[in-house]
Amino acid sequence: MNDFAASTGTATDELAAYEDAMINIYNNNFGESFEDIAASMGQIKQIMGEGLGADELEKMTTNALMLRDTFDFDVSESVRAANSLMDQFGLSADEAYNLIAQGAQNGLNQNGDLLDVLNEYSVQFSMMGYDAEDMFNMLSNGAENGTWSVDKLGDAMKEFNIRTKDGSQTTEEAFQKLGIVVSDIFCKGAKIFLAI
Repeated sequence: MNDFAASTGTATDELAAYEDAMINIYNNNFGESFEDIAASMGQIKQIMGEGLGADELEKMTTNALMLRDTFDFDVSESVRAANSLMDQFGLSADEAYNLIAQGAQNGLNQNGDLLDVLNEYSVQFSMMGYDAEDMFNMLSNGAENGTWSVDKLGDAMKEFNIRTKDGSQTTEEAFQKLGIVVSDIFCKGAKIFLAI
C-alpha cells in the first residue's frame, strides 16, 4: 500500500478502502501478488485520475488483470483503451472491458493493434454518429472479410470522416458516383440543424 500511496498521492487516511479493494482482487485470484495488484491499481488510478473511488478501481483492476492474463494486454494500454471507449461513447468501465474482450475473442487483435485502434479511432467513429457496438461490428466485419489489419479499417473511417467534411470537389464527385447529391445532403442537414 505504501507503493500505491506514493505512486498516486493517495492520503494515508484513504488507504483502508484501497487496501480492501486489493485484498478482494487477490482473494478472487487475480494478480500474481499483492505487489502486482498494487502496481496495477496505481497505474489505473494515475490514468483515470482523482475521481476514481476504491470500488470502481477494484472493478477496473480486476478487468485489466483479466485481459492481461487472458490476452496478454498491457494493463496501462487496456485502461487507456477502456477510458477512450468510456469518454467517446458514454460506456461504463465494465461495458468497455466487455467489448474489448469480445473483440479480442473475435480476432480483432490478430496483429496486436486492437488497443491502439480503440485509442486512436474511437473519436472518429463517435464523430460520425456511431456507437461502440457499431464500431466493433464494423471492425469485425472488415476482419472477417479479409482486411489485414483493423488499423486500416479505423484509418479508412478517419479518412472518410475528414473527406466528407472538407467539401472538396473530389468528395462531391465520389458521392455523385454513388448516386448521392451532396447539395441535397447539406440542405437536409441544414434544415434539421435549424429545426433543432
